[in-house]
Amino acid sequence: MKFLSHLMAIALICAAPITIAQQSPLNVVSKPSAAPTQKEPVITDLGWMDNNRMEQETTKVNELAQTKTGTPLRRDLTDLDTLQRIINNELVEVDDHETQQALGVVLGNVMLADFPTTFEWKVYEDDLGRSRAICVKHTSSCLFPVTMLSRRMEVGTKPDVKKIYDEAILLMQKHLPKLPYDGGIMYKLPRN
Repeated sequence: MKFLSHLMAIALICAAPITIAQQSPLNVVSKPSAAPTQKEPVITDLGWMDNNRMEQETTKVNELAQTKTGTPLRRDLTDLDTLQRIINNELVEVDDHETQQALGVVLGNVMLADFPTTFEWKVYEDDLGRSRAICVKHTSSCLFPVTMLSRRMEVGTKPDVKKIYDEAILLMQKHLPKLPYDGGIMYKLPRN
C-alpha cells in the first residue's frame, strides 16, 4: 500500500506544470514565470551625465594611449590600432571593467565618426538594464560597443578590434549609405 502511495505521489509531481526560468544572455536566471514576457526597449537621448561620463572615459583612454603608446586618440580608424596596442600590451587589467568599457566608448566614437549621418549615441533600456548604445537614427537598431571589448577582455582574451569593428558594421549594413552602382558601403573615414 505504501508503495502505491509513493507511486501516486511521484506521478502527481511529474504531472505538475513546469515553470520556465527565464535566462538573460548573460546567463543570469531571473524569477520563474509561466510565459516569458519581454519589456519593449526604450531608446532615449543621452543625458548630461552620460555625455560627461563618456567624455571622461575618452579622456582616460587618451591619456593611457599617449603615455603608454605615444599615440593620441584621433576619432578615426587609427584609434582601432591604438586600442589594439593597448589590449595586446595588456595595459588594462582583466578585472578593470571601467577602463575596458572606456575602450568600448572609443570604439563607438570611431563608428560614429565613420557614419555620422547614420549613427548616434543613445541610451537603450530593456529587461536587462540600461546601456549606452550606437543606434541607427530613428530606429531601434543598435550596437553596444561599450561592452564589445570588455566582455571579451574580462575572460582573459585579447579581442581583434578591427575584426569586431568590421563585423559590427556589417550587422548594420542595410542601414548604411551605399556607393553608387552597387559599390558597397560608403564610409566617411578614408581607408588605406
